[in-house]
Amino acid sequence: MRKVLLVVALALLTGPATALADTIQTTAGTYGWQTWSTSNLNQNGSPYWDNGSWDGAYKNIGYCLTGAATCSMPDAPGVPLDFWGAQFYSVASPGHPVDTGGGFDPNFFFAKDTPGSTAALKIEIAGFADDNTFGWFETDLTGTLLGAQHELFYGSQGAGAVKTFTPKSYYGFYLTTPQGNTFYTLSSKGSDPGYQHFAVFSGPGESYWLGMEDLKFGNCYSSDKDYNDMVVYVAPVPEPATLTLFGTGLIGLAALVRRRLKPRS
Repeated sequence: MRKVLLVVALALLTGPATALADTIQTTAGTYGWQTWSTSNLNQNGSPYWDNGSWDGAYKNIGYCLTGAATCSMPDAPGVPLDFWGAQFYSVASPGHPVDTGGGFDPNFFFAKDTPGSTAALKIEIAGFADDNTFGWFETDLTGTLLGAQHELFYGSQGAGAVKTFTPKSYYGFYLTTPQGNTFYTLSSKGSDPGYQHFAVFSGPGESYWLGMEDLKFGNCYSSDKDYNDMVVYVAPVPEPATLTLFGTGLIGLAALVRRRLKPRS
């Protein structure tokens, strides 16, 4: 019995947090997680988020994540993280020159792999902090927009703000800008159909990063496509039941230690 109590306590202490949803679904095309390196940060538009920024040289989302620019991201991972999109060729191969491809998936959403799980979001960068709105929306298993939107951040909630949320089984994210445009990870449903305003990167464990572009493509206020106008970090939160079991295990372990330390009479 003593061994069981010890094993349970250690397993709950060192085990991974309950996953939110690290499974991305796409409505069409062949997309997946693509690797890249800092040597690919040449602002040539490949991958699709690697463009020059109006904020200054070397300030697109790729530079921000790797800490290679001053982007006000205290939690930047400091290493290249896989991005979701079309095949990216970071090395030369037959028929594919180096540093090509890496286009965006125009319509993606998320599938939650644990019912009832929650996540915490932290804003890393929030351009137009007094006016933007960020949240999640509901879809079905085919990626059909169900219409329900759930606001998470608005107004003065700028960099450093944290919010916990519990999405439905299938969901995506949206951003509404001061110009009145709303962009969805399902781009066909937003204000700029066919153009993806979100870049998602796979973080450690079950976490991920979202970089957003807040201007429409190809108009008089054409986007610079740097995807750093708002950056959000999403990480799973352990379920309450897990925390309860963890506490119970520690209580049992503490009782066992007390019994062992009690002097024999």
